[in-house]
Amino acid sequence: MRADKEGEARSTPGRQRQYTGAMARIVTVIGVIMALYHLLYILHIFERLGIYILAPSFAAGSLGFILMLVFLLIPMTRGAPRDKLPWYDIIFASLSAVTAGYVFFLGKEMAIRDAFTEILPIDLVMGSVMIFLIFEATRRVIGPVLPSVATAFILHAMFCSYIPGLFHGKGFSWGDIVKQLFVWNGGIFSIPMHVAATIVIAFIIFAQFLQTSGAGKFFIDVAFSLFGRFRGGPAKVAILASALFGTLSGSTSGNVASTGVITIPMMKQIGFKPHFAGAVEAVSSNGGQLMPPVMGAVAFVMCEFLEIPYVRVCAAALIPALLYFLAVFIMVDLESVKLGLRGLPRKELPSFRKVMREGWCYLIPLVVLIYLLAVLLYAPETAVLYALGSLFIVSIFKKGTRLGPNKIIHALEFGSRGMLEVGTACATAGIIIGCIGLSGLGQKLSMGLIDIAGGSSLLLLILTAIASFVLGMGMTSIPIYIMLVILVAPALTKSGVLPIAAHLFVFYWGLVSFITPPVCIAAFVAAAIAGSKPFQTGWEATRLGIVSFIIPFMFVYGPALLLEGSGEEVALAVATAIVGVAALAAGLAGYVLRPANWLERMLLIGGAMLLIFVGWMTDVIGTGVITMVAINQIKGKKRLLNTAHVPTNSASRGERR
Repeated sequence: MRADKEGEARSTPGRQRQYTGAMARIVTVIGVIMALYHLLYILHIFERLGIYILAPSFAAGSLGFILMLVFLLIPMTRGAPRDKLPWYDIIFASLSAVTAGYVFFLGKEMAIRDAFTEILPIDLVMGSVMIFLIFEATRRVIGPVLPSVATAFILHAMFCSYIPGLFHGKGFSWGDIVKQLFVWNGGIFSIPMHVAATIVIAFIIFAQFLQTSGAGKFFIDVAFSLFGRFRGGPAKVAILASALFGTLSGSTSGNVASTGVITIPMMKQIGFKPHFAGAVEAVSSNGGQLMPPVMGAVAFVMCEFLEIPYVRVCAAALIPALLYFLAVFIMVDLESVKLGLRGLPRKELPSFRKVMREGWCYLIPLVVLIYLLAVLLYAPETAVLYALGSLFIVSIFKKGTRLGPNKIIHALEFGSRGMLEVGTACATAGIIIGCIGLSGLGQKLSMGLIDIAGGSSLLLLILTAIASFVLGMGMTSIPIYIMLVILVAPALTKSGVLPIAAHLFVFYWGLVSFITPPVCIAAFVAAAIAGSKPFQTGWEATRLGIVSFIIPFMFVYGPALLLEGSGEEVALAVATAIVGVAALAAGLAGYVLRPANWLERMLLIGGAMLLIFVGWMTDVIGTGVITMVAINQIKGKKRLLNTAHVPTNSASRGERR
């Protein structure tokens, strides 16, 4: 029940206050100014005007806008009126402006004086108020889990001197903690908030302009025109659409809510059970967070932590993400065969040629974006703004896509609104980072995991996976990654795991909680749309997304899946991975060419598991087992066809007699 409420809490667009008149105009003005503030900074316009804003001060200004919008738009409780602004939210919004403005205008002086003295009373008060505001805003937008986790880290930093064993530490005063979190760039205004205020918001604004110009409908129409006529077509459309939208979105549940309202009813219409339809959407949307080039903006944070080029992160993440969607695609296809489902009639589907003829212009900004990122190696925030400029140019040529003043204002305002979830999550993640840096908890936890594993790499991976799953519950993708990469990933890198493999491993396992009970927020959101039981949808999503439990082990044991190694090694790893993923999907679906018996299913799953481990012996045995099942399936299929043919001939002979 708690997770269900969190799922509702995270659907912030539906919970936002609906204003009219002067208040609506005030919110619009704040949203537009916020968007322009970020765009002008990214484009270095302030510097050209002689206004120099240091990075932490800029992040403070960004956070101030975000907090103000949260308190103006998101009610304190679900049952609160949505057409009125209560007095306490006016106070909260005002305090957000004051505390953020304090850092924006006096941040440099704060850092200079606090480098040599204890924190001043005014800094202590401002910092304490901002921490409270961040926690309350995060609770409203995301739910109670993330602020509760951050509170636990604060309490640990304060009282770790009283805790024995692994979690023992020095212990710090509240003043020390506020100084670490609030003054300059050690906590709240560290990497997560800076990435959110530059890269993430640029992509959110770009996505909002795409949506406003009609690109959202174009992408869904493309998916329907390509896959709608095949068996289980709407489910395959959900997979493709969620991969396209999810990579730009930092929220799995938000992706479910946006694409699921279209795909889930259509899946039910052709014959899929409600819980299966909801599970397909939840698993597909969760996979969008794993899909380059954006990965829900985690790709940009990852390259900062690993200190490697952005293109390297995308290249490493590509094959595992494709394997994930391949498994879901196969399971959906086999489920369609089992149920005897067909695709939608061609007359109900859009024509691919017509869709491309009318919407080809939407592909140009995406081509520009990928070219600038992958070929010219532009900074992500710069590349996306050039892509936005190209969207403006191509939109001019058609009346329906033209971005006039009203559309521009709408896109800027709702681009800012789209930052509420990511911004509050990143600010809270900064608090967690600051506390970990103060107490040294990350180092201690990593060493503890290594000691418990006792030198066993498999046991260490299993322990790390469990820790990542538990710690990732109830969070969005960016704070999941940031917390796990600080707390858990060092245990893997110290044991010899490739750093990028370690980072992707914990990220995959952190995201698993979105589709796996007891929390499975994405499944709960999908169940609400599908009209199915939440936990039934969650367990079905776990079955469909089981490959997300397996793939991380595959690329840790076989780094060639991350394009680490020679061309021959990469080709072999990809080939065996495809066979393994297909066998696992078939084994779980219980169908290959015909229904599979329990022995065949066990052999398929066992063969797939053998292909996880690198080595010619496991590859040969695993491939041999899977081949044996395939041969048996072919023979069984032939027997079924012959059996079906014989009675017809016998009946004909009887009639002739």
